[in-house]
Amino acid sequence: MFYRLRRNIAYFKFHRQIPRLLTTPPIQVKDAPFTIVSMVAGYDVRLYLLAIKALYRRLGRGKITIVADGISEKSRDLIRRHISQVNFVPLESISTGRIQRGGTWERLLYCLDLSASEYVLQMDADILCVGPLPEVIESIGANRPFTLAEGIHKKPLNSWVEDAIARKSDNVVTDFEMKGPTYPDAGQVLYVRGSSGFTGFAQGAVNRAFVEDFYDKASIMMGPRWKEWGTEQIASNFCIANSAGSFDLPKPKYMSWERQAVPADVSLLHFLGYCRFDQGLLVRLANLEIDALLGGA
Repeated sequence: MFYRLRRNIAYFKFHRQIPRLLTTPPIQVKDAPFTIVSMVAGYDVRLYLLAIKALYRRLGRGKITIVADGISEKSRDLIRRHISQVNFVPLESISTGRIQRGGTWERLLYCLDLSASEYVLQMDADILCVGPLPEVIESIGANRPFTLAEGIHKKPLNSWVEDAIARKSDNVVTDFEMKGPTYPDAGQVLYVRGSSGFTGFAQGAVNRAFVEDFYDKASIMMGPRWKEWGTEQIASNFCIANSAGSFDLPKPKYMSWERQAVPADVSLLHFLGYCRFDQGLLVRLANLEIDALLGGA
C-alpha cells in the first residue's frame, strides 16, 4: 500500500513538472515493416507518451502497439489523441500456454509471436531517447537483434559465474548466472546480461517454441525462484544472445540510469524504477525533449 502511495505521489509531481507534454503535436504514424511494442500500465500513460514521441521523432516511422495493462478508456482516448494509429492488445488476451503469467512474460511472448512476420522493437515506458539512434536504425534495417546491456558482451552461459560473483547481489538474475553451468549444454548456448526495457527482435530469429524450451530447462535449474520478478528479463536476454548477429548497444551511449554521471553524447536512458525521479534528471531531459517536440530544436 505504501509503495503504491509513494509511486502515485511521485508520478503526480512528475506530471506537474511536464505540463507541456500534452500540448505537443500528435505522432503521425507512417507504415513500416516493423512494430514498436510497449507494455503500458495505467499510471505510466504520460511517461509512455513522452517515451514514444521521443523515439518516433528519431525513427520517423513504424507501427505502434500497446500491450495494455489496466489502461482505462479515458487514458486510451488520451493516447489516441496523441498517436494517429495505435493498436491496443489487452494483456489478458495474450496466451502464455505453459509459461507463467505475470512478470511481463506476456509481453515477451507477444513480441516473439509478432517477430515471425516482422521486426519488433520493444520499448518500456521509462525509456527516454535524448540523442541520435544510428545503431537502432541500422539494426532495424538490417534485421539485426539487439539489447540494452550492461557492458559485458554475450558469451557462453557457463562463463558467467565470475561476473555473477562480482555483482555481489542475491537477485534472481545473479542466481541464474551463478547456476548457469548446470543448464543443459551450457557451453553451447549464449547469454547476455541485458535489459528487456529496450530490445530489438529480428524477424524469424527465435520463436515461442525456443523460449518454451528455455523456460522448461530454466525452471528445473532455478526451482521456486523461477516464479520471481525478473525471470522474463533473463529469458529475453537468452533469446537475444542466441539470435544470429545479435549485439548489445554501446554503453554508456545507451544506458540504464542508476544515479551515475551521464556523458554528453548519450543517446538513450532507461530510468529504472527505484531511482527514476531522483536528482531531477528525467524532468530536465523530458522538458528538453518537449522543447524539441514543440519546434524548438
